[in-house]
Amino acid sequence: MKKDKFSILYVDDEEINLRVFRSTFEDEFDVYTATSGDDGLEIFRQNDIDLIITDQRMPEMSGVEFLKQVIDLNPEPNRILLTGFSDIDALSSAVNEGKIYQYINKPWDESELKPVIYQALEAYYIKKENQRLTLALQSKNEMLEAEVAAKIALLDQLKASEFELRIAKEKAEESDLLKTSFLNNMSHEIRTPLNGIVGFAELLCMDEYTTEEKLEFYKFIDQNSKDLLSMISNVILLSQLETGLIKTRPEILNCNLLFESYLKKFESKLSDKQLAINFDCQLKENEALINTDISKFSEIINQLLDNAIKFTEKGSIDIKVSKKNDRLLISVKDTGIGIDSRFHDVIFERFRKIELNRNKLYRGNGLGLSIVKSYVSLLGGEINVISETDKGTEFLLDLPYELAGKNELPYKHTPKLKNGAKILLVEDEPDNISLIRSIIKHENIELILATNGLEAVELCEQIPDLNLVLMDIRIPELDGFDATRQIKKINPKLTVIAQTAYAFEDDKEKAKLAGCDEFIVKPITREKILRYFRP
Repeated sequence: MKKDKFSILYVDDEEINLRVFRSTFEDEFDVYTATSGDDGLEIFRQNDIDLIITDQRMPEMSGVEFLKQVIDLNPEPNRILLTGFSDIDALSSAVNEGKIYQYINKPWDESELKPVIYQALEAYYIKKENQRLTLALQSKNEMLEAEVAAKIALLDQLKASEFELRIAKEKAEESDLLKTSFLNNMSHEIRTPLNGIVGFAELLCMDEYTTEEKLEFYKFIDQNSKDLLSMISNVILLSQLETGLIKTRPEILNCNLLFESYLKKFESKLSDKQLAINFDCQLKENEALINTDISKFSEIINQLLDNAIKFTEKGSIDIKVSKKNDRLLISVKDTGIGIDSRFHDVIFERFRKIELNRNKLYRGNGLGLSIVKSYVSLLGGEINVISETDKGTEFLLDLPYELAGKNELPYKHTPKLKNGAKILLVEDEPDNISLIRSIIKHENIELILATNGLEAVELCEQIPDLNLVLMDIRIPELDGFDATRQIKKINPKLTVIAQTAYAFEDDKEKAKLAGCDEFIVKPITREKILRYFRP
């Protein structure tokens, strides 16, 4: 939890400066002062200090020397250097060795110093809070401590992803140019959906609201949860892309069916905005089956269409698909706000948001087009943009075109289950068990439960007429991968669907190699489960 008062240590050999600082800030902060570096180090050892401010020019020990010793004791609190001298060497040393947060000229002015103090303390608090959350995630008993996670099952994925988010965030902070804007934007993008989730979750528990009102509250919670999960997933995905963890896995894709599914997916958004959409596919039926990485190809189209709808208030969106020799050419064109030519070279950079004093602000963390660019490169293609302010935008994709073989068939989804089907749920988390039970409550199926991998294998031996297994991967006794291997030996035709919080490409590949027929990434939603039972 955030302190009632942050503590600040100010070191300066001039007592008058210390008195002025105390009188200025002691009402807001716990202020400690020292007239020398040695005294400052002693205070730092004995107290929980959140921010260190030091003068540079002091007898016996300079400010930089003092900060170097502070770092050896505890590098976590931020550091601010004050000096009245234009000393380039001292400033360089302060940055490289003292690792200062900010540099302020003396004599300092309250209006200049106070905002820097607030920013430094807020950055320190965020870092400490992330460390606390990381430790909390290491224990199952602490995973559900947050009030929102206890009320909203969908936030389980958020809790499981906090560690990866912190790592991705630290990698992003390595870019000094975008560091400040990234932190500010991430804070806004996280707090904005959380505000809706926490607020409406609280209202759901109050009796004075009608069922219709509570249904509206749920819709807000659901949408904000999806927005938050999407943002976190994008940050984690970008981190994987930067470290080279993402590989391509070609499969058979039907281009026509993919675009038709996206037109249906965005139908409500287009209707809400009264936007027209035109789809011109020049691929013949026998040309629509191609070899490509389905997930990456799909995400490219999803991001471009989502952006086109987001930034277009009136007019239309035009999609054109064609081929030329061994290249697949795709155009996504809108009549939206457009992009100034000055920014055409930077819109694909991570965390980049182009907002130039417009009357309307658009939510987003600036990751979508960066992910698109990375995926296009992985597929061996190129992406370009043609745009002009207030005259719309056109993204041009140039991807490899490889026609699928005549004897190859596209991936087929698991067939729908019939009434009276038996499914085995392998899950050890009570909340997840309750969620799935509630989802299928009104379906005519028999649900059998196993809480560990060994029990799941035994039940598959005892019940030969099982129709489906929902297999969690992280379970006791025997993990989901090994349990699936043994189940497939017992009954090779039994459908096993992995359902897990592990969402990396390698995890999906492991599940496939273990024998899983499909892979569902948590959070589990009603839509993800019921598609196996309903046409």
